[in-house]
Amino acid sequence: MSGRTNLIALAAACSLAHVAFAQDVAAKSNPVGVWRGTSKCMVRPSACNDEVTVYRIVRVNASDSLTMDAFRIVNGQEDDMGVIGCRSAESGALITCTMPNGVWRFAIRGDSLVGDLKSPDNRKLRDVRAARSH
Repeated sequence: MSGRTNLIALAAACSLAHVAFAQDVAAKSNPVGVWRGTSKCMVRPSACNDEVTVYRIVRVNASDSLTMDAFRIVNGQEDDMGVIGCRSAESGALITCTMPNGVWRFAIRGDSLVGDLKSPDNRKLRDVRAARSH
């Protein structure tokens, strides 16, 4: 092969690798699905309890709109804590859910969901660590 042919082949391979990498990153930053983990209280003493949690995240009409249905596990059963509306960043890797008593922020890192709840005065109230449930 000539040098030019080698260069064209290399450029095509790099382009395909970039597309595959971008698709892989997008798939791994997709928040939609079921996540299981823990939600720990960061302020002690308080009425807050550490919990084993399940989050079901669903995309709604707008591409950046999500709902998160949150459950805590009590006596081996899911106890519904409610549904909150959320927004995702364009990449889907960052999620923000605003409530009257604070803001939930989550980051998707592969099959991990890492987040927290902060009060209106920016005090960290909860720390969340969950994994994608297959």
